[in-house]
Amino acid sequence: MDERKMEILNAVINSYINIPNPVGSRTLSKDLKMGISSATIRNEMADLEELGYLSKPHTSAGRVPSDKAYRYFVDRLQEDFLNESGIEINVDLINKMFESVTGFDDLYENTVSLLAEETKCAAFILSLEKPDTMIKFIHLLNIDNYTILLLIIGNRGVVEKQIINVENPIPDHELKAICDMLNESLSGIDFQEIYGLKVVLKGSIIKYSDFISDVIKRASTFNEKVSSVDYYFDGITNLLNFEEFFNIDKAREFISFMEDKNSFLKFINDSSNSTDVEVIIGSENNMELMKANSLIKASFNPKNKQIGQIGIIGPTRMDYGKFINTVREFRDNLSFALDEIVR
Repeated sequence: MDERKMEILNAVINSYINIPNPVGSRTLSKDLKMGISSATIRNEMADLEELGYLSKPHTSAGRVPSDKAYRYFVDRLQEDFLNESGIEINVDLINKMFESVTGFDDLYENTVSLLAEETKCAAFILSLEKPDTMIKFIHLLNIDNYTILLLIIGNRGVVEKQIINVENPIPDHELKAICDMLNESLSGIDFQEIYGLKVVLKGSIIKYSDFISDVIKRASTFNEKVSSVDYYFDGITNLLNFEEFFNIDKAREFISFMEDKNSFLKFINDSSNSTDVEVIIGSENNMELMKANSLIKASFNPKNKQIGQIGIIGPTRMDYGKFINTVREFRDNLSFALDEIVR
């Protein structure tokens, strides 16, 4: 493609990203400082249409970019990004990520919310693997006479909260004694060794043997939390501001898709897992629902170990240049934040 066609194509894409109206040659002749007439631009646009980069809606004299045009545009952007190196830590972003954080869940929830706010798209994080190998601490807290909160914290930050209902109240001082005994018995023990672990009960807590057995059983399944895939998402309603989602049935179908963890995991698993930022545009998606949308995602790799993916979903006319940079920045800073937690 020659330089003039490239400039015209870029101008059409940028115009359509800003305002989703078909772009005409007269509009471009005013915007472009190329010293060429609208008739020449119209001929070039006709050539671009014939090449498959532009399409012409039946009711308009203007043209809109095709998925092929966006792919060409993105590939050129990513060539420029390849020349960039290093990770830039955004201190303000890191501080927001860590706001009120007690473990991985809080960090992921903060990050996905910030990404959705920054891009005004739907944002997601998949946590595929967690570094915890044993229990660090167990805490028991009376919520009321018949409800106890069980808090299990892994040695690298994974937090599990469960509610246990009891038939008879356990006084605070005896609950503390149970908690102390469990920490002495379970802290630092590999997950695989907890199941079937025998503990010696002494004194007043002997009468709570059934409750203690229940807590140990729950602790033994903590490794399921560590090995499971956790899914965090935010910003679904952002998409309702885009013209592409004004159709209520289409919007409802997309919201249901995002809220269905299994459907979303299948969609993500069907795409490749690039180590760098990956962009999947419109018709390149295997899922019919996603063919009007684009996906930008990246793996976050603290200590060079892939443990998840972060990304956004929006209409195909999204601002690729800005959002590729944004996803990369969030990927890098999330990796840094995870290293800080497990340090």
